[in-house]
Amino acid sequence: LDGYLNYDISRSTKVLDEKNANCLQVKGSEEIGKIGFGVSASHKLFQLAKKFGCQCLVVHHGIKMPDSPHYDSIFQNRVKFLLENDISLFGYHYLLDSHPEVGNNAQILKNLGITSKEKLVEWGWYGKLKTATKLTNVVKKCEKMFEQKAILYKYGKNTVKKIGAVSGSGSLSGSELQSVIDLDLDLYITGTPNESTREIYRELGLNLIAGGHYATETFGVKALMKKVKQKFKSRVDVEYIELWNEV
Repeated sequence: LDGYLNYDISRSTKVLDEKNANCLQVKGSEEIGKIGFGVSASHKLFQLAKKFGCQCLVVHHGIKMPDSPHYDSIFQNRVKFLLENDISLFGYHYLLDSHPEVGNNAQILKNLGITSKEKLVEWGWYGKLKTATKLTNVVKKCEKMFEQKAILYKYGKNTVKKIGAVSGSGSLSGSELQSVIDLDLDLYITGTPNESTREIYRELGLNLIAGGHYATETFGVKALMKKVKQKFKSRVDVEYIELWNEV
């Protein structure tokens, strides 16, 4: 599993966020019969993995390593639980945002019907719908996809075609924001906006949908789960472990 994830899947992306997990973080049992998939590492998610009989967990947000050797109790308790229960933890942050097939942003565009895409900054993707579509219809489709009501900043066109996506905390600034401006998008999709985001997009005259950090980042782990099942077939069981977060 380690070889498959770190070579077959990861080889098409480079790692930019060295402080976050993009690898096997905690090594547990050598024998894996069931793999759990989730968005964010936490003690509760680990408990659910144990309850569901998983020997391994694959997440988007792994355990963030402390900046100093003085580990806090939360970090210690999380690692302790995994080691005591022989559960391995894989975390893939950059990979599951930026990957051209199983990344969150590629999957969001795919679900909107966009098949041809280009890179948007280092983390996201953008592309065009086959035909210009009413913004209200795209919003409805996004809210169904994200399973919750989205924040909409409607400052652009009433019909949209060129759409970009950077999931999670993708409220861009500086040169990254300029990249969005230069692309002349009709709609930008992200997870959670900053307080300043509304006025920035008002001034840009650009539509923005913020679907929630968690809600926009379930797609990558689910797509990766399907790939892992296809690869290992009956040798492993897989399960997506829902730990919903409204943020």
